[in-house]
Amino acid sequence: MSEGDNPQPRPAPAADELHWGISYLREDIQDLRQQMIETNRRIDETSRLLSQQIAETNKRIDAHFIWTIGTLVAITSILIAVIKL
Repeated sequence: MSEGDNPQPRPAPAADELHWGISYLREDIQDLRQQMIETNRRIDETSRLLSQQIAETNKRIDAHFIWTIGTLVAITSILIAVIKL
């Protein structure tokens, strides 16, 4: 038999090595949580800015609509007055 046919059992990691591994995992999890918090903060900021832009656009559309209706009423009134003359 060759060495590849009979694998040697791996020794269990020492408690100190296990402690360092858990410590590194904990740091990685904390880093991921911080990244998620920052991502959520950026998404919230983007959403807030988008909502503001939509609100401003709606105000402009409302103003244009009011001016358009006012202009149409004025032109219609002038046309009626001219026709009656």
